[in-house]
Amino acid sequence: MNELLHVARLDGLDEDAVRSLAGDEPSWLVDRRLAATKRFTDQAWPDSRADEFWRSTPFSRRIDVDLPVTTGSDGQAPGSLVSGLEIESVDATIVDGRVTQIVVPAALADQGVVVLDLADAATSHERQVREHLGSLTTSADGGTGSDEDRTITASDAAWTGGVFIHVPAEVEVTAPIGVHIHVTQPGAHLPRVLAVIDHHARATLYLEHTSDPDVTAFVDEVAEFVVLDGARLDVVSLQEWGGPIRHLGLQKAAAHRDATVRHLSVTTGGHTVRLRPEVDLVGPGASTRPLGLYVAGAGQWFDLQPYVRHLAPHATSNVLFKGALQGKARTVFRGNVYVHKDAVGTSTDETNRSLILSPGARADSTPFLEIECADITAGHGSATGQIDARHLFYLESRGIPRDQALRLIVQGFFREILTEVDLPGVEDRAMGHIEAGIAAVDVASLAVSDAALRDGEL
Repeated sequence: MNELLHVARLDGLDEDAVRSLAGDEPSWLVDRRLAATKRFTDQAWPDSRADEFWRSTPFSRRIDVDLPVTTGSDGQAPGSLVSGLEIESVDATIVDGRVTQIVVPAALADQGVVVLDLADAATSHERQVREHLGSLTTSADGGTGSDEDRTITASDAAWTGGVFIHVPAEVEVTAPIGVHIHVTQPGAHLPRVLAVIDHHARATLYLEHTSDPDVTAFVDEVAEFVVLDGARLDVVSLQEWGGPIRHLGLQKAAAHRDATVRHLSVTTGGHTVRLRPEVDLVGPGASTRPLGLYVAGAGQWFDLQPYVRHLAPHATSNVLFKGALQGKARTVFRGNVYVHKDAVGTSTDETNRSLILSPGARADSTPFLEIECADITAGHGSATGQIDARHLFYLESRGIPRDQALRLIVQGFFREILTEVDLPGVEDRAMGHIEAGIAAVDVASLAVSDAALRDGEL
């Protein structure tokens, strides 16, 4: 059965509720939660009418206020992506705000790889957790200049299930580290992930988000990735919610000197998803490649906001997001690249392309550059369009059925991303979602009429 805090609403969090939630956590972490609780009390929820970064999200106080905060349940998660691979992988699972499983292969444990419940790691690995938890999202005073708003402060105060990952210096983890977040109960779920990839280490992290069908819930997720000098981290985030989930996700990395961060988000499930994959390039020579693939259907709203901050010289970034929409879906891409005045030698580019598969779908795109330094190379672009009728006609004229022609065009559209991300199981999983999206398209509406061809409209 669910265990509920003594408050019935997330908006009612107070010190007593947070102390109850913290249990026997170390005093420094309890104090940190209580400080966040005070900030939470002083803040208001984001105002989509006044805050530019929330204007494209259908955010309502009712999403947050009217749902209880869960701290655990008897629910079970389906098999994760990593569990189906033919390689030994780390497999961690959070169900309804409770860590239910962490499996670490002996070979990785022998190399010093650590994957723990975040609450336990706060004691056993206090120095690292204390130094890095919240370091990428919350400034020392919680003021301006950080990513913190009330949705982040809520996580600081009341995260209800977390995973801590540490890959030691110069260790290369070839198999993906899987963290599976699953929701079976209504309520507010606040999962937390903290990963520290030490210098010249290498790792791949899969964040998998699923839910039972028809479960209505609010998920406020914060994930932080600290990638130290010369290290490399690949992150794959799969938003595969099975029900009408409202998901706010901040997944933020800091790339230090000569570090590399590649982030792929695959967003296909949920009622409303506001995903912020962010990277701060804090060391000279750091680089990042944010990639996004999204397939939206009727009634879904995806607000995708990749944000790259160039804070050090001679760093590079290249953002590419592609999506397909059908039905009355709505997607928003708001890409933002900031270049600090001292970030000389920056090279950056951001691109968004969306493919409209049926009438009624809408894709908005705003690639944005904020540049304070003249000695850089920068570019951006976006394009939104329908299936080119000439392409369909060309394939059909050569004996390819219309539905197969559509499949080939859409698969080709996403191929640029899928061929770049050569990671176990990812392409097959993404292609499954793409195929499902194609199957929902009314191919008859894409027909090319003989009259159109005769009249020279194509």
